[in-house]
Amino acid sequence: MIEKKSLGNIIFHTINYIFLGLFALFCILPFWIMLVASFTDDMALRQNGYLPWISQFSAAAYKWVFAGQEIQIGYEVTIFVTTVGTLGSLIAMSGLAYVMSLKRLKFRNAIAFYVFIPMIFTPGIVPWFIVTRNIWGLKDVIWALIFPMMIQSFWVFVLRNFFSALPQEIIESAYIDGASDATIFYSIILPLSKPVLATVGLFMAVAYWNDWFLGVMLLDFANFRPLSVLILKMVNNAQAILTAMKQPGVTIRADTLPTLSIRMATAVITIGPIILVYPFVQRYFVQGLTLGAIKG
Repeated sequence: MIEKKSLGNIIFHTINYIFLGLFALFCILPFWIMLVASFTDDMALRQNGYLPWISQFSAAAYKWVFAGQEIQIGYEVTIFVTTVGTLGSLIAMSGLAYVMSLKRLKFRNAIAFYVFIPMIFTPGIVPWFIVTRNIWGLKDVIWALIFPMMIQSFWVFVLRNFFSALPQEIIESAYIDGASDATIFYSIILPLSKPVLATVGLFMAVAYWNDWFLGVMLLDFANFRPLSVLILKMVNNAQAILTAMKQPGVTIRADTLPTLSIRMATAVITIGPIILVYPFVQRYFVQGLTLGAIKG
């Protein structure tokens, strides 16, 4: 029997659909204008401004961007940092979360409290800067873009809650049979935790891909920069665009560069790959968040 919807329900759902549709449109519109501007001739862009349609098509910006040596290096650096950082953070945080979820561990609550402290008390910029550069030695090296944000307390607790919600009988039976904690972790826990690992991995990948703070604070004289730092410089300084577009053996004049469309094209190729990752983890996304919040 099909249940008939009341007039109130129809009106309520209609308003919701309209509101969510408008909200989605407002979210997509800036990205659409950015994409259109990247394929618009620079002179037309200066004359007409940023429009939601292409007034005069031109792919010159992408030719400049993909030929620029600094952009190529930035892309390689960003891909490396995102890949290694995401995998490393998943291994480190899931291992720490597994330790915190073990009820037989005597000091697991003390460890959890220690991990919880950074969620309440964030360090100041100056002490963080001194410790990271002078004590850890993370300056002008690729690892300076990875290690400082590898452990995130919030995601450690999400993983801990998910591990605690798993059937404890399986873990206890494996432990009784003589399996070590490392074997249980890699052979049982991780295969059962694909939803939460995909969710946390997506957020960490986005964080690493978009991060500019570490590159600005910890890279002084290094001959590499992540894409996010290059975009930051290009937006604020036209000379940075000229530097980023340099090609071996080629002299470039600043007045020949389509600076406005180059900025948009660089932003498009920066956000494009991370957007394409989402469909592959979408089926795990909601399940990972909800199951990780069952137990505290």
